[in-house]
Amino acid sequence: MADEIDLDNLDKQMTEESKVEKRIRDLSEKVKLTSEERDTLRKELEEQQKKVADLEKEGGFLSSFGEQVTKYPDAVTFRDKIKERVMRGYSVEDATVAVLNAEGKLSAPKQAAPAAPVGGSAINVQPSVGDKKVGEMTREEKRAALIEAEKRGDLGTN
Repeated sequence: MADEIDLDNLDKQMTEESKVEKRIRDLSEKVKLTSEERDTLRKELEEQQKKVADLEKEGGFLSSFGEQVTKYPDAVTFRDKIKERVMRGYSVEDATVAVLNAEGKLSAPKQAAPAAPVGGSAINVQPSVGDKKVGEMTREEKRAALIEAEKRGDLGTN
């Protein structure tokens, strides 16, 4: 009878093995689902961080673009191209110069107007008579030139 198979025991053993296999399969599925969820969350986090970084770049662009327009008036027409370069990592000034240079619109930055002369707001134009410079005129010629400028309205008295 040693050669006989114990059928009752065999059923119990098979049932126990199938429970173990089922438990292993369940745990494997849980591990797979957990790793997929983790990867999805990581991907969403990276996307959110990228959006935040892009918004910060755009905010920096908008705050600095006005300064560049005062230096380079043609920059207004190429705003979108400049913005693209800023979003790729350029500084606003570098992007502005690069785009304007590529478009052939780069000109020297406008210099600020010279300060008004001390003592008044009227522009002082040195009179000249004919081809003579003020330094070469006599006292009478200078006086005549001033009287003539006053008649034309170039000089005013207050």
